[in-house]
Amino acid sequence: MAYNLLFLLSCIAFVSSSSHAYVYPPLVEGLSFTFYKATCPDLESIVRSYLEQLFQSDISVASGLLRLHFHDCFVQGCDGSILLDGSFSGPDEKDATPNLTLRPAAFKAINELQTLITQACGPVVSCADITALAARDSVRL
Repeated sequence: MAYNLLFLLSCIAFVSSSSHAYVYPPLVEGLSFTFYKATCPDLESIVRSYLEQLFQSDISVASGLLRLHFHDCFVQGCDGSILLDGSFSGPDEKDATPNLTLRPAAFKAINELQTLITQACGPVVSCADITALAARDSVRL
C-alpha cells in the first residue's frame, strides 16, 4: 500500500519542482503522505541527501533511477521485484529482455540507499518505496 503512495508522490514531483508548500490532491482511503513519519522520520532527507551527493559525480544516474522505477511498476504494480536476485518461481526480472539495459549504477544506488535507511530506521521501509522516492527526487533534483 505504501508503494502506491510513493508512486503518487513521484507523479506529483513531475508537476511540482519547487520546495514551496504544495496542496496535495485527495488521497484514496488507506494512503498517507506521512506513512513513515513515526517509523523513519528522516527518510526523505536521507534519500535526498544521498542523491544530491551522487548526482554531483554522475548526474546520469537520475534517469537510470526513474527508468528502474518505471520498469518495476510497469506490469503488476510497484513491488520492488525488479531488485530481486533470483526466485523460486523462475529467472530474475533483471534478466528479462526489456530490463537488460537498466543501469547497474541505478541498482547500486538503491542498494546503498537501502543500507543507509536500514541503518537509520531499521528494516521498516520497503524497497519499492525507496525506489519510488529515489525516482521522485531524481526528477526533482
